Amino acid sequence: MTVVTEKLGRRAQRKEETRKRLLSTAIRLMTEQGFEHLTVEAIAVAADVGKGTVYNYFSTKEDIVVAFFVDLERSVQRKLAKWAPDDASLAGILTSFIEFQFRLKRPHYNFVRIFFTQIFARPDQMYPYLVELQAIIDAPLITLFQSLQQRRLLRSDVPMDLLVLNFKTMHFGLSAVWALEGPPWKAASAALPAQVQLFCSSLQEQP
Repeated sequence: MTVVTEKLGRRAQRKEETRKRLLSTAIRLMTEQGFEHLTVEAIAVAADVGKGTVYNYFSTKEDIVVAFFVDLERSVQRKLAKWAPDDASLAGILTSFIEFQFRLKRPHYNFVRIFFTQIFARPDQMYPYLVELQAIIDAPLITLFQSLQQRRLLRSDVPMDLLVLNFKTMHFGLSAVWALEGPPWKAASAALPAQVQLFCSSLQEQP
């Protein structure tokens, strides 16, 4: 490894460490003080950096929340990779799959809510984040669908990309309801099994 490569590696590591510190500091302050009243200046002071340093990583405090959500989704999907479906019906398994994700995100639902608000308020700026999220979400979902096909619970003649797209469309809608509604999530809880059952109605493997 050359000296230049080592320097570039250390620089990249320091940048990532700074980003993580800014992100964790901002989320802690937002949790303590609320989102609306927190300023970028306060984040910089708490993280012991200049205000300009914050803007080197995040254009707005909304972007901080979006970055946090992407990291949260990455953590959730890692846990989903270890999640094992039970012996329930196809609808029961997929309902549990979504419920498991909601439980993992419940402590952070205020930030999930801000994320969805940003999707509707700034669709063009959010597009790169949404592309990144798809890469995070798709792999565990494909693994799940393949296992359900092997168990003959899910039709194998439907293209995988179509299955994934339709499931994510349904999941996105349910997630928006869940995030914007907030606890105790009565509407989301009622909508979840009904929407999953509708999704499964034409996809179950026939005997």
